[in-house]
Amino acid sequence: MNKLLFDYNFASEERLPGGISRKALKICGDKAGEGLKKLRDMAEKGLVGFPDLVNQDLSSIKKLASEVRGRFDDLIVAGIGGSALGIEAVVNALLPYGYNALGKDLRGGFPRIWVADNTDPSKISGILEHCSPESTFTVVISKSGSTVETAANFSVIFEWLKNGVKDISGHIAVITDPEKGNLRAFANDNGLPVFDIAPSVGGRFSVLSPVGLLPAALMGVDIDKLLKGAADVTAGGYDKILTACAVYIYFMEKGRSINVLMPYSSRLEKFAEWFCQLWGESLGKKNTYSGKTVRFGTTPLRTVGAIDQHSQIQLFREGPLDKTVTFIGVKSHSAEKTIKGAFHKGFSYLEGVGLGELLNSELKATEAALLTSGVPSVRMDVDVIDEYSLGQLFMFFQYIVPVIGLSADINPFDQPGVEEAKEYAYGMMDRKGFEAKKSQFEEIYKKSDDFVL
Repeated sequence: MNKLLFDYNFASEERLPGGISRKALKICGDKAGEGLKKLRDMAEKGLVGFPDLVNQDLSSIKKLASEVRGRFDDLIVAGIGGSALGIEAVVNALLPYGYNALGKDLRGGFPRIWVADNTDPSKISGILEHCSPESTFTVVISKSGSTVETAANFSVIFEWLKNGVKDISGHIAVITDPEKGNLRAFANDNGLPVFDIAPSVGGRFSVLSPVGLLPAALMGVDIDKLLKGAADVTAGGYDKILTACAVYIYFMEKGRSINVLMPYSSRLEKFAEWFCQLWGESLGKKNTYSGKTVRFGTTPLRTVGAIDQHSQIQLFREGPLDKTVTFIGVKSHSAEKTIKGAFHKGFSYLEGVGLGELLNSELKATEAALLTSGVPSVRMDVDVIDEYSLGQLFMFFQYIVPVIGLSADINPFDQPGVEEAKEYAYGMMDRKGFEAKKSQFEEIYKKSDDFVL
């Protein structure tokens, strides 16, 4: 079975001056253990739901996926943040490069997929220009049922659908709160299939809920295998999670304020974007549970190997020593291409080399180069990229992040820093109940032409 490995050789004191010693690993591991205990207690009390998603009933998701299979040429997912990044990571990792450009037969009869997240009008306009209402199925996702960007984009999509089909009920599914919210009311009023996001599952922890699984199933992804990989992360215990947390905690405490994720596969580029939300929104907190101001957190940075060897490694090696780098390696790349002959004698050394082999060699070279520059790195390895390994990666990080946060007594499951800007936006749109926020915004948002060139 595809096993997820965690390698911290080049973050250890034995290999890196200032690296984590065995004594420090024990100390930081004990802190991580306290965080894990808190997390498991919260899960047992029903306050945190992501660990139990591996046991969910998938029958209703599979039923809808079966009913719509072959009926639609396009799938539009309307959502943002955790309601979009997860499915984008799934699509990027598991579907062929250029999937939307393939004919329907080459797609196995499954639809093309478009994610309507940002309210940039050029994006939603471009999506709708590629699709036709009669052959489009839409999944609209909002945990709160009131996310403004999703409401705005779906309003455009809904009007487009209404003008193009006689009965919208066969073209829309909704994923939202099980009881409340405007999106829930809309689904109920129109007799639409609706799937629940449990209140205990936060948006950035929802990729293994219907938020990620329904669109994935509609695309033909093996969602059972995805959950199997996720479940196996803790099947043998928590030692690997605790060790990873200990290493991260150690370097955070040493002032390494930037956490770089660098998968050596273009298929994990969107996974790295998903990781950035999970890490940044969960750990970037001003106060502890007790109200103490701590300004906790480190900044996540998405890079992709070998691409960013040509843009970021110079900074990582010779710039400020404020980074920890996490590599993700893939032992066996799919669709391997071996170079049979060089186009010029100067490149004869490439003859017989596989592109995946070259990529993995570049990963090792970058690890070594960072080590000689005093930059700590850890490495996660999977055998191949498939549903199982992707499920592992999702769940591994979903444990690591809250364990780190809870070990520092901060709440990794809220996002108070996000709410204020949302409320100002609601005020500017004259949403009822946000009149005071509009006044507050107008008082704050004053600019002088003296500072505009």
